[in-house]
Amino acid sequence: MLAATLAVVAAAFCWGISAIFAKGAFERGISPEQMAQARVMVAVVPLVAWLALRRRDLLRPPRPALPYLVVFGAAVVAVNFSYYVAIDRLDIGVAISLQYTAPVLVLALAALTSRRAPPSLVWVAGILTLVGAILVSGAYAGFARIDPVGVAAGFAAALTFAGYLLSAEAAGRRGAHPASSLLIGFLVAILIWGLLQPWWNWPWARLSDPEIGLRVLAVGIVGTLVPFLLAVAAVRVISTPLAAIAATTEPVFASALAWLLLGQHLGPVQLLGGACVIAGVTAANLHRQPTAPEWRPG
Repeated sequence: MLAATLAVVAAAFCWGISAIFAKGAFERGISPEQMAQARVMVAVVPLVAWLALRRRDLLRPPRPALPYLVVFGAAVVAVNFSYYVAIDRLDIGVAISLQYTAPVLVLALAALTSRRAPPSLVWVAGILTLVGAILVSGAYAGFARIDPVGVAAGFAAALTFAGYLLSAEAAGRRGAHPASSLLIGFLVAILIWGLLQPWWNWPWARLSDPEIGLRVLAVGIVGTLVPFLLAVAAVRVISTPLAAIAATTEPVFASALAWLLLGQHLGPVQLLGGACVIAGVTAANLHRQPTAPEWRPG
């Protein structure tokens, strides 16, 4: 269980890095929908190459898992696009905080759809991490400059983030390997984007600019392929609410990276927020789950 939780924390670290790269690409003229579209194409190329060379058996996921993988692919499109719209129109801290209402949403869905409500300790952990995400990201200040479209996009990102974790967990319960889940999910996402925004209309010539090309590559590999693989593998072992709680470490990493790389100051409130997130993730891991298979990333 600890290994799976650490995998989600590592995924959150990757997402925190990718937000910085994505914001830089937006400032250079790449739109949120263009970035969301490109990241899945970049991510799927090395995945297909690896599966074709090393694990051809995973190119065919179990048939019972396919409907959930289609939902997973649609959720990938929705969460990426809505999140990028949010960070394009809001302060990054506000956007991240809105997305990380997801753990509370997942807990509420679990309470509504299952016979057993999540334990009170898990609820406490979810609320702690949400409060911590708001504090560490500085969202309480950014909410003074509210953009209604950005706020709506942030909440949409939370809902679809919860949806992709839940659908990945459901596919895993039906025998889908994490790599198979990502392959089908990314292919569905590519198909949806091709219908919404034809690939030949993407400004491919812009990739010749290293300031844009390297950022798109980083978002596709570091911000998509690696963290999605870690998260999808983890929800085979730990519950979706616990995975969503662990993912709230992203704003902690984003703030720490901004401090290290950009010289941004971390004040007492942000440090308190980081402590709340860490306390929430720790509390979530104190909850005993039913015996689960040993976590393996591959």
